[in-house]
Amino acid sequence: MKNKIKKHIKENKILYLLLIVSCILNLLVLYQLGYSYTLGSDDLSYVNSGIQFLESGKITIHNYEKTAQIMPGMPILISFFALIFGKGGLLWLSLKLFWIIMAELSIYGLYKIMRFFANDIISGIITCLLLTTDFLWMNSMVLTETPFMLSFIFLIYHTLKLSKTKEWKDFWWIVFWYIFGIMIRPNIGIYPLFLFFYLLLKKYDFKLLIKQGIIAAGVLSLFLIPWTIRNYKVFNKFIPLTYGTGNPLLLGTYQGYDYPLDEELDYKKNVDDKLSMEMKKYLFGKESNKLSALNQYYTLEYDGIKAKYRMKEWWKKNPKAMLKSYMLYKPKIMLTSTFYWKEVLKVPKEWNLLIRNITLILTFCSLIMIVVFKRYWKEMALLVTTYIFQIALYSYTFSFDRYAQTLYFMQFIIIGIGISIMWNKYKERKTKNEIIT
Repeated sequence: MKNKIKKHIKENKILYLLLIVSCILNLLVLYQLGYSYTLGSDDLSYVNSGIQFLESGKITIHNYEKTAQIMPGMPILISFFALIFGKGGLLWLSLKLFWIIMAELSIYGLYKIMRFFANDIISGIITCLLLTTDFLWMNSMVLTETPFMLSFIFLIYHTLKLSKTKEWKDFWWIVFWYIFGIMIRPNIGIYPLFLFFYLLLKKYDFKLLIKQGIIAAGVLSLFLIPWTIRNYKVFNKFIPLTYGTGNPLLLGTYQGYDYPLDEELDYKKNVDDKLSMEMKKYLFGKESNKLSALNQYYTLEYDGIKAKYRMKEWWKKNPKAMLKSYMLYKPKIMLTSTFYWKEVLKVPKEWNLLIRNITLILTFCSLIMIVVFKRYWKEMALLVTTYIFQIALYSYTFSFDRYAQTLYFMQFIIIGIGISIMWNKYKERKTKNEIIT
């Protein structure tokens, strides 16, 4: 037994070193900021929603009576900690320590992904990219970013593993991480489509794939059907996930080049006057000052209607500027920004921005290398299509450094594969030269 443990540690010494370093750095950031440090916005709202769920069993956010603006994962998860640790400082400390544990698991997951493609040294170097201070700062916030990235990393890890082993345990892990991810943030929802086509490319048994797909859908329905029924009872609408896209869609119309200014538009004639009487009652009538479920619902629906009007007018005003905004300006934010609003460990924001630009360049170089040498193209199809979809989704709505940060690990995997290919080609050439001489 001892020999097995020693062998395991020896084989994974780089991984355990990374986990130790990661833990130390995350704890240093927590110590520097303090366990009570918050953004005073979404993180505070999530914790309050968890406490509210514990007290009333209601899913709420921003003091509204009930909501479907968020998925129920965060309130339920936080309520579990509130049940054990109370509602004060100990709750915040326990949550932040748990977020550090999730960050540690992300380190583990990324390293294990890289071991499919590279040796332990290259895998370790790539995993170090999760130790930059923007990730460390992100992990100190009780936000969806850390658990969402964790679920995404392990979804991809077990997808790659399933394609090789075809073992049921990997299938069940995929189901677990998918449900965990979608309960935290719904935009992971389309991932099974990319998973399906990847497994087809890997010549996975089609009958088994269909069978597992039906089972996964059945398990997922156990979580989504009660949520959908609850939403229909509250809002009288079919809402299987969330309804909160109106606000980010509106915010996105203020990003980019030559978008229409508010003073140039007639919102009353083209938006307000066309609303239903039901919406007007909750937006401008006697219900407008209440924090009811329908008040929030119609407020966000109104944002969506307003956004579509702005997009229509933007296209009329300057279609080239609009295309440039949605196809260049906003994707650039998703590819190069850094979620780093407060300096920690004396590392300036500029350093992280430099790293983001360098990793983007290395990502493109690695993709070229993968295409030229025709290696791992099926895995690249999975990673690239998944990444592009997420970039496109946020570019259509609202590009934000918070959203970008959770997706960078896909760049890191691509870079690692490129470095591994280059290293293997170097070794092959060196071997040939030694044989010749």
